[in-house]
Amino acid sequence: MVSDPATYTHEELELLARRLAEEPRYRRLDLERLSDVQAITALARYEHGDLLRVARTGGGWSLGVVLDQTDEGRLRLVVRAQATGQISIKEQSEASVQKANLLRIGDYVQLGSTPFWVAGLDGEGELLVLSHGGRRVDPQELYASIEAELRGRSRDTDQTLNLTPGEVARLRGAAPAAAPPASPLPLARASESQAYVPIEQLLTAEGHGLFAGNQETDTVYNLKSPVAGAALHTHKGHNYKAWNEDGAALFADARGRLFLGVFDQAGGEGSDANLRGAASAIAAQMMFEEMQVVAEQGGDDEAAEAGLIRAAKRAHQAIIARGKGEVTTFVGAMVDHAMALVVNVGDSGAQHYSGDGQHRASTQAQGIGRVLLEGLGMVRKPNFQHVTYRWRVSPGDYLVLGSDGLFDSKLPTQEIGQLLAAAGNAADATRKLRDVVSARMKSRQGKPDNLTVVVVRVGDDRTVLDLLRGKAK
Repeated sequence: MVSDPATYTHEELELLARRLAEEPRYRRLDLERLSDVQAITALARYEHGDLLRVARTGGGWSLGVVLDQTDEGRLRLVVRAQATGQISIKEQSEASVQKANLLRIGDYVQLGSTPFWVAGLDGEGELLVLSHGGRRVDPQELYASIEAELRGRSRDTDQTLNLTPGEVARLRGAAPAAAPPASPLPLARASESQAYVPIEQLLTAEGHGLFAGNQETDTVYNLKSPVAGAALHTHKGHNYKAWNEDGAALFADARGRLFLGVFDQAGGEGSDANLRGAASAIAAQMMFEEMQVVAEQGGDDEAAEAGLIRAAKRAHQAIIARGKGEVTTFVGAMVDHAMALVVNVGDSGAQHYSGDGQHRASTQAQGIGRVLLEGLGMVRKPNFQHVTYRWRVSPGDYLVLGSDGLFDSKLPTQEIGQLLAAAGNAADATRKLRDVVSARMKSRQGKPDNLTVVVVRVGDDRTVLDLLRGKAK
């Protein structure tokens, strides 16, 4: 007999509602046991505490958590109102559940030797499906691949899921299959509540500060170190392409110094339908590798400058060798408690603001309108011209790195400064810039484009300021 919801106390419902803010409990989905693909979201598979996608009354989507099932075969869910935070109980038919949930949140699926996790919803209420290292996958295409698997048909998973070369090799049996991790993020993601993993200790960059190759961040990726707080957002943008060719990187070393970068693959300069954003991904990976060496050796700003230039040169040669005509910008930086070192190639850029939002300095764009004058991968130029900047920074100062999706939005520096000062920390500043620029793209006040924003606030909270001033015990 199904229990009456009135028998649940408010405290019990509140305890269950906490699941809405937690990672799903992943369970392996055995495809051989499924009769058809619709069985993935059959009500019989949902248990107390499971998460699922629910239509909001006013439009859009949010998460619900399963309470139980009624005698009439409907799921009872606990949901939380966005405006008030109050919890309530809703009922959903099987048809409603399957319409809203193409895949079941919390499923771990393996195709060949490649694992996929249905991890929840993104900031716009869309299903978030992740592969190795937190790399995002289109849920429609994963669904289609599962359907093809169940029907016993072969499918070109190289194109369907836009796999990395290593994953393709594993699927084809050219490389041994590694035991899959228990979640899509095998190392703790840097956030306000978790310690970051120093760049010296990372074996791979993907999912731990590097987002490239048609990846997007869920909302913002946060990192706090003893030197600064920082946050990163990268997205395909609005009224533009259906994929993201930008790349971005954000790491910190054991000393707390930040290493960050933005890489914008030029939309009119070649592409690869099977590997979106390959040029920006190459540049981001090269930056990670060179900055990891700088961190391991304890290098200073001169070593960081040499490493960033070396990363750009390696990326330039690798992109040309691909022969796809791709070109990407490159802006990389190292930030400590007193200095921001920036190396720039192309029309992405960086800006420096005081804590009260006063504009201090900007990089100069190497481009005119839509014409990119400098970039990595330009076959007509055997070499590229870079510019190095050194800016003195103080606790409370802000640094903003962005692709031209940010800087071509027609936001004046004064308004950007005001947004930063009002936010008070890097994560909220990144969210605000993302929201304002996205709205301008949607209304076509700003140029539609991929959008990448990285914000740093030196000394992001009182504890960090005390560390910088030598007052911490």
